[in-house]
Amino acid sequence: MTLFRSTRPKLGIVSALFLLVPVTVPAQQERRVELFCGAELFYADVNFSRLYNVRINATPGVKWHLGNDWMVSGQIQVPLVNEGYDKRYNMVRLSMANVSKELHFPQARQHLKVSAGLFGQERYGGDIRWMWPVNSWLMLQARAGLTSQWALGFDFDHNSESEFENDWATFGQLGANVWLNPWNTEFRLSGGRYIHKDYGMEGEIVRHFNHCSVTVFMQWHEKFTNTGGTHNLSGGFRIVMMIPPYKKSNRKVVFRPASNFRLTYNAQSDIYSMKKYTTDPEENERTNAIRIPWGTGNFNE
Repeated sequence: MTLFRSTRPKLGIVSALFLLVPVTVPAQQERRVELFCGAELFYADVNFSRLYNVRINATPGVKWHLGNDWMVSGQIQVPLVNEGYDKRYNMVRLSMANVSKELHFPQARQHLKVSAGLFGQERYGGDIRWMWPVNSWLMLQARAGLTSQWALGFDFDHNSESEFENDWATFGQLGANVWLNPWNTEFRLSGGRYIHKDYGMEGEIVRHFNHCSVTVFMQWHEKFTNTGGTHNLSGGFRIVMMIPPYKKSNRKVVFRPASNFRLTYNAQSDIYSMKKYTTDPEENERTNAIRIPWGTGNFNE
């Protein structure tokens, strides 16, 4: 039996259902300057002469919100402790300086963020992110970038470093997130090509608490340390602690600590696999890379 003689009613029904889905438009951020400072802790168990190599940096930074979802951000690294890492990390280093713009298309539930400049992990170039919250429990996302190596630093012994290479590499990532609201739990699956031109996949289970998120992850990646292009499994955990004050201030100039502290443990000994650069000095695994009210984006931190 034919229920519809024309495809138009079907399209009308689908369109009506689409319009019934609530669409929330993220509020544009007002003009504001945020000055903050945090800390970085790096550690590695890679030799027999000491228990761990340890590096600690202070990380003062700035975010200048220009209005209309434009932002200029920057950050420096000030070395405090360096036990076992390369001497180049004894320098005061510029770690990030870039400009970004968010684009929101609420009727289509499409969200973009475009960034250009100096990124984390000593990469510079351009980056674009895409997020599509399909519904309240599923979000699809992608990311693409074209970057190369850079470094800027100096110390008080008249040593300096200035490097901008032209070895451009493409970066690409696809992923899907599933949000279980009754348990504040998130499942993530992503994969792609990373900054050292390697490929890999990652699965994560994230449990979100009040002002804290705990992640357990597994990775399948290419191995740099072995010949023959073999692959390897690895895993570990991440902890993201949000730092008070948790609510955003309405002041035009804000002085505060960094918004979060991240701790990552990865069992792999290969330090080059699946490396990603950051475009925000406070980027973390708890907060959405684009300001959208999905998942932890509803926490208003």
